[in-house]
Amino acid sequence: MPVVLQISENCVRFHGALAPIAAASLAVARAAAVPVAVHLDHATDRALVEEALELGLGSVMFDASALPDEENVAATAEVAALCHGRGVWVEAELGEVGGKDGVHAPGVRTRPHEAVDYVARTGVDALAVAVGSSHAMTTKDAVLDLELIARLHAAVPVPLVLHGSSGVPDETLRAAVRQGMKKINIATHLNVAFTRAVREHLAADEKVVDPRKYLGSGRTAVATEVTRLLGVLAG
Repeated sequence: MPVVLQISENCVRFHGALAPIAAASLAVARAAAVPVAVHLDHATDRALVEEALELGLGSVMFDASALPDEENVAATAEVAALCHGRGVWVEAELGEVGGKDGVHAPGVRTRPHEAVDYVARTGVDALAVAVGSSHAMTTKDAVLDLELIARLHAAVPVPLVLHGSSGVPDETLRAAVRQGMKKINIATHLNVAFTRAVREHLAADEKVVDPRKYLGSGRTAVATEVTRLLGVLAG
């Protein structure tokens, strides 16, 4: 099954630059046995988007939600035109998904008519919508508005994206896909699986000092959980 390998703006900040992590991700994608898209996630800096284009990433998520509405539309439309000129796919967000600092507010919902207008005015290729999920959740108790997802799917002419999927129970993820969600972002849940496996490895062997051994446990845990989640989303 095809997957999207995402590099967030926070990830870029952690590494100190986009180029090294982008080069590694693109190399992994090219060597994979399945289609892999390498995507810049939640970029608020246009210069970072421009760098992603130069490095060869195939898609970007431009997040101008901190700007006033008209400035958001104008900035996003400019980025979409820039990316389309390079054959790159563009995602944006409307109706701030909770769980991040600043503009993102829990409880906000995306209105279908506003989503239709936003897509028409910006020309984006996919839209992340606020339907009850929240970023960075470590518990699976988010409650999605499935009826709203269905209404958005019926109205919006581009694929819908669910951010904050780590906090959504498996059965609800399946239901969200059935109602029209096309791209499912999962990060924190995989961080939990990775960290748990590393902790268990270190606790079981206090003498281990080779990072490849305990980080390898985390990598295996992530691979196993991604495989399971792909089955959930396909079901």
